[in-house]
Amino acid sequence: MSYIFEALQRAEAERTGGTAALRAETVADLVQEIERVEQKVARIEVPAPAEVAIAPAAAPERSTGEPFAAAKAVVPKLASDSRLICMSDQGSLAAEQFRVLGLKLRHLRERRKLKRIVVTGTAPQEGKSLVAANLALNQARSKVLKTLLVDGDLRRPTLAGRFGLDRSMPGLSECLAGEQELAGSVYRISGSGLWLMPAGRPPENPLELMQAGRIPELLDRLGTFFDWIIIDTPPVTPVADTSFWMKLADGVLVVIREGVSEKKIVEKAMSSFDRSALLGIVVNSCRSSERKDYYARYGQTGRSGENSPE
Repeated sequence: MSYIFEALQRAEAERTGGTAALRAETVADLVQEIERVEQKVARIEVPAPAEVAIAPAAAPERSTGEPFAAAKAVVPKLASDSRLICMSDQGSLAAEQFRVLGLKLRHLRERRKLKRIVVTGTAPQEGKSLVAANLALNQARSKVLKTLLVDGDLRRPTLAGRFGLDRSMPGLSECLAGEQELAGSVYRISGSGLWLMPAGRPPENPLELMQAGRIPELLDRLGTFFDWIIIDTPPVTPVADTSFWMKLADGVLVVIREGVSEKKIVEKAMSSFDRSALLGIVVNSCRSSERKDYYARYGQTGRSGENSPE
């Protein structure tokens, strides 16, 4: 990943002082360098909440299985600030950009195995859980492919709360501890086509529980039914949990946030990734006025019933 570091360093050298958070110019330099060297990274701008840069991926597996079809249904109670736009505002520009991201991932499946996707960040407050939830909601719109969203952040779980569900509902933690059956740890989100495995009760030692050996088996069993397994994990730094998840995933999406992510932390995080597993970079809260006006007109046309994008 040295070319990423070089891009960061060049972008930083052009500024007058130094170690502040990433800005739009730095992000653009980073993505352009990846495109130039690899010549196979596609870049998508996502105006608040996300901009996406994606590299190759591969062939899908067809799913079978049964116990999860009868999973308990739960009714989401979205707060006004939940920002789950792929459920609450599907005609918005941001929701459209998640559809583009989902399409990119489906195309990648044509060239490589891609079922388990880890969504992580480089530091807290970058919006990786928000991206994971919206991506999973978008993938769940398929009438054929089944999607599961897993809250793999056992330290600071947020997904149950984001859907307005009981944060104490049993999930991954109880399943790993042998207190709950796997099928009983998965719930159907009514009205969305999405299944959710919440984190459950935060354990005293998350990494020790994860390393007990049950996760690979659980993922294999989940993979017999689900076509997409989107796993929200802690940031890469400072904990080691995400490295564990990445070893079991088919690909990794990294979320950084304009004005929040720091260049040195991004550089350190990138050095920990397996280059072949990195699917792309999602830049959260990135704004581009040029595309905003175009997509605003496009979205209005679609909502009026003409030339609808879906």
